Amino acid sequence: MKRIAAILTSLVLVFSLAACGSQQAGTAAGSEAASTASSETASTAGSEAASAAQTKTEEQLLAEENDILTANDELWEKVFASMDKNVTQTTLNNNYGDFLMDAVDNAKDQFTEEEYASLKADADKIREIENQITALPQDEATSQSAAENGSTFPQFEGEDLDGNSVDSSLFANNAFTVVNFWFSGCKPCVDEMDDLDALNQRIKEQGGEVIGVNTETLDGNADNIATAKKILESAGASFRNIYFDPGSEAGKFALGIMAFPTTCVVDRQGNIVGEPIMGGIDQEANMATLEKLIADAVASDTGK
Repeated sequence: MKRIAAILTSLVLVFSLAACGSQQAGTAAGSEAASTASSETASTAGSEAASAAQTKTEEQLLAEENDILTANDELWEKVFASMDKNVTQTTLNNNYGDFLMDAVDNAKDQFTEEEYASLKADADKIREIENQITALPQDEATSQSAAENGSTFPQFEGEDLDGNSVDSSLFANNAFTVVNFWFSGCKPCVDEMDDLDALNQRIKEQGGEVIGVNTETLDGNADNIATAKKILESAGASFRNIYFDPGSEAGKFALGIMAFPTTCVVDRQGNIVGEPIMGGIDQEANMATLEKLIADAVASDTGK
């Protein structure tokens, strides 16, 4: 899974020097000197711009992407709501900006020309940020997400939305855990909350549990946590929602998700069973897939 997770724009500084012709003829040597000075100045400016870009971390760049989406959250909510739920892994591995461009084009009939242009501009900015992220030097040990490195859910320490401490040991305490990734402005995410809560109640008999991860709460922002709790309360959903450090491997995993909602099944050993499900479980096909993954997890569970 390649990147949820929704405003400041990332500006690429372009340094240019315009050579103005003098009304008085200068000597050839003077022209060469001016040309050399211009080249050196441009080179220095370019190096400074490159250096400034390199000082941004992947986390900062991802935050800029989120800010861009948040600025037009109502428009992007329409885009995500109409998004094709049959998203392929190949599509998710492409540049996120290109992914959004395609999504906007598929939903263009829902927008005015001005809205459509604004969404396309947002997607283009995100595409450029993705290019910057790709160009960042990365530690070989952490350059890939957990989804790319293997099928184990990353270790984490965090809290639930009520401030109680949680960590990866919760997986060991369950025969299986259904982990649902969502964000507050995602209509399909909110629409499936009652289904997730009903699922949580039903799978308790099998030793299972539903855990929610709202990607907007990962940094512990009090307002975002309050919003998430209000949404859950309105939906009558009481299953646990947790958050952890966005800079951790689990945080990178969550922020790397680009199709919401996404749901995965994790076994007692912390392994992700099968492939993550993209789209709401209120869709019959997705629920059938989820039930199959749960059955697989239960069948292979060897107990504590």
